[in-house]
Amino acid sequence: MADAAAGAPRATLLAAALLCALTVPGCAGPPQPSVPPASATTATTAAPHASANGAGQDHGGTASANGGLNATDIGWIQLMIAMDDQAHHILRLARGRTADKGLLDWADDTADGHRAELGTLRALLAKAGIPDDNPHAGHEMPGMVSTRELRALETARGSRFDRLLRSALDEHLKQKRMLATSVRKADADPEVKRVALSVGTSASDAQRRMPSAPGG
Repeated sequence: MADAAAGAPRATLLAAALLCALTVPGCAGPPQPSVPPASATTATTAAPHASANGAGQDHGGTASANGGLNATDIGWIQLMIAMDDQAHHILRLARGRTADKGLLDWADDTADGHRAELGTLRALLAKAGIPDDNPHAGHEMPGMVSTRELRALETARGSRFDRLLRSALDEHLKQKRMLATSVRKADADPEVKRVALSVGTSASDAQRRMPSAPGG
């Protein structure tokens, strides 16, 4: 039982890395060490041990004492929370930093959408009894800006801020769409797939509505 519990966070991070790998090679980056096939085999063989102790088994063959969510489900949810948290912060920076009313209105509306989405994602974790922590803290990956880029956004004003905001959110929304598509193709929980469809649709809509740069 202890072995299965200890392996759960690793399996969840691996699932997030695999989701990224489906869309962008090397997405997991240096913080996510590569896992040899033997390790993956070890993770899957932990399921019978967990099942024997009443923990159940998910569709992917890994231990599942998480309200029916498998490691892929949890990995995707946690990754979306990390991405949306940062994007929501960036979008809120627009007030007081941009002089483009159209961009400000878009940023406010998109921030509201991200806040609602975060509530839905966190509710999935709460329903499954999974802590709302952030296993991706300190990681740099597609769809999220680096510490240096975030600092630049926080200090920029006017047209420079507008350019940085558009660039950061374009990448963020594009990555959300790809990850949502990937999890819907995976062996994910039906409710997770429904949320992924909504996430992908919202990201596409926000990307389509993003105001172009003047003269662009």
